[in-house]
Amino acid sequence: MKPEDLAELHAIYQLKYRYVRGLDTHDWPLVASCFTDDARVWYNDGKFSKEGRETIIGFLSEMLDESFYSSHIVLHPEIELIDANNAKGIWRLEDIVHFSGPNSFFGNPPVTGGEEMTGAGYYYDEYVRLSGEWKIASMGYARLFEVIDRPDARSQREVDLNPRRGVPATG
Repeated sequence: MKPEDLAELHAIYQLKYRYVRGLDTHDWPLVASCFTDDARVWYNDGKFSKEGRETIIGFLSEMLDESFYSSHIVLHPEIELIDANNAKGIWRLEDIVHFSGPNSFFGNPPVTGGEEMTGAGYYYDEYVRLSGEWKIASMGYARLFEVIDRPDARSQREVDLNPRRGVPATG
């Protein structure tokens, strides 16, 4: 590995971190800025597959509606720089989601509000550099597990959901 490769790896790390921050804060313009125009995604082993940045953002903003409070953690990146403008990566994923209302995309039986979902898996990404900036060209994840904890199964548990989704009040 050449020293200049470290700067490229750092840029890819920052891209992925922006993506998950955008998901958790529902900052859809930020999430959109992470993708190529013709990006494709395949979430949850391909259960949800979409193509095109605008289609992806439309889908995410519908699925991760205002009742969806999440914390996505990505770590242990394994990034391969293929050439000057292409890379691929595998990331460990851990997430926690609080549902403050119904969500038809999750659960069987359905999510009605008050549930907590935890899960883990691995993201599989492809990146391209366009005009000097790394973008996500393809991204998907495969779950190791996903658990939905229903409120009637928990005892006296309190959940505090921040409507600003981790964005500082002054920022």
